Amino acid sequence: MNKDGKKSIVIVGDTFPTYANMKYFCDGNTELLFGEKICDIFAKADLSICNLEGALSDNPEKCNKVGPVLVAPSKAVTLYKNLGIDYCALANNHITDGGHQGVIDTMNALKQVGIQFIGAGCNENEINHFFIFNLGKYKVCLYNVSETFFNRPSVQKAGVWLYDEYLVCKEISELKQKCDYLIVIYHGGIEYFRFPSPEMKKRFHRMADNGANMILSQHTHCIGCEEWYKGAYLLYGQGNFLFRDYLPGATDEGLILEIVFTEEKIEVIKHLVKCIDKSFVRYSDVQDLSAFVQRSDMLNNEMYVNGELQRFCMRKLQRYLGACRNQSELFKLARKLFPSLTEWYLLKTYRLKNLLIILFALRSEQIREESTVSLEVLLKDKL
Repeated sequence: MNKDGKKSIVIVGDTFPTYANMKYFCDGNTELLFGEKICDIFAKADLSICNLEGALSDNPEKCNKVGPVLVAPSKAVTLYKNLGIDYCALANNHITDGGHQGVIDTMNALKQVGIQFIGAGCNENEINHFFIFNLGKYKVCLYNVSETFFNRPSVQKAGVWLYDEYLVCKEISELKQKCDYLIVIYHGGIEYFRFPSPEMKKRFHRMADNGANMILSQHTHCIGCEEWYKGAYLLYGQGNFLFRDYLPGATDEGLILEIVFTEEKIEVIKHLVKCIDKSFVRYSDVQDLSAFVQRSDMLNNEMYVNGELQRFCMRKLQRYLGACRNQSELFKLARKLFPSLTEWYLLKTYRLKNLLIILFALRSEQIREESTVSLEVLLKDKL
């Protein structure tokens, strides 16, 4: 607690070691990894929360999935403890990268050093995805939920709390009756895109309509934009804290969110931090959020945002259309050498009916469910 009577909560985004800084995580060297200014922010906070973006496990088990598989030695938990993290949000797309056992190992590693966690559990019936605590005169609730990736739990399989609109909004409404301030940490959105999709924006508005006072989106790996909606603070993209660097200039920065509670008001303070040499994070000497402010001003310009979304998604089209058909090794090589030419060829070889079938499969709840069940059966036999 601050000397002036204020109380504060610090929340940061995706945090996980890389090959370059793994040793420092395992040694718990917070000063080297984060610098004095950031460590001081954590030291003064009454509660600190981060998104633990991966599994902490020494088990060789790995998840069969598309995309990076993020597993670090359980000893890396030392860094989270030394930094002063009180709670780790686990509802994300990488906590299951170490398979069922990896989730169990992560939770055990956190327990051993006295760090609490929310958002994940050893099966679908044992996921603690919210907690309520007192902060001064306020009763605060933290709620953690994720979009669906390779992280779905079952009766016998560990996983995370997934977004189901009816359940989530109903719970938020009920929890708000028990607290003064409700914060949602939401893991989802379009990676590397700085605006919310129309569906994501609707979800945030619905949660706010049901009582959420603050909703923070993580997972996009870049700083997005903000909105005040009916008195609720919505942050569409908090950016990374310390994570893998994919797009220099975008994924190498993030926001530390400091929520300050006083007798009179609740204040939201944003601190800009930047990753250095893909290994360290430092408090930015120049707290320039002008681009963030400009994007926020454009958020309700639907024509502009939809145009940006369409341009962004079209750059991904070749990848998804290519996944709908088997590709020879020669074609894969051609894609690397002549990306524009192979994209043109790929698009030309799809008939209108093919594209309509794909669109129907993505839109139709029936076809999507049929496809999901049949593919799960197919993959179960193959893996």
